[in-house]
Amino acid sequence: MLELLILYILNKYDCTIYKIQKLIEEMFFIFSCPSLGAINPALKRLEGLNCVEFNSIMSEGGKLSKIYKITPFGLKYLKETISLFDFKNPAHLLNNIKVCISLSDILDEDQKEKFNFSAKSKLQILKADIENRLNDPYILYNNLQCAILKGEIKEINALINLIENDFNDEN
Repeated sequence: MLELLILYILNKYDCTIYKIQKLIEEMFFIFSCPSLGAINPALKRLEGLNCVEFNSIMSEGGKLSKIYKITPFGLKYLKETISLFDFKNPAHLLNNIKVCISLSDILDEDQKEKFNFSAKSKLQILKADIENRLNDPYILYNNLQCAILKGEIKEINALINLIENDFNDEN
């Protein structure tokens, strides 16, 4: 997911690794707060995929800095990865969908439709699974666990509504 955040930032700005970190912290603080030690290897992976490139420049203080920018392939990769994101792990599903929703403004209509369909389907499946588990007499949840699961259902419903309203507003 960090690679998607980096590509999204670089789609908007050409920047150094420090600026990437700062912008991720500002824009996506609720989802991710990566260290430079996490961003640097992610940038190297993206370089290896030809998704980003950099120019080295010398600052007035004599320090060499790398200015990263997204490549045309990187933008295509970002859009396709968001629109076709495979939401597999239920433990990360809600967070990953929220991240992808927050990045989806860069998608074209066809990609957004694919993303919305996939995200909504996965959310509906997760909601049904939670409801089935809550109603299963053989699973003994305590009151706090039940309250948390019911809160997750409310959050899922809110995300489904957000997806539906976003898609309907654009048509």
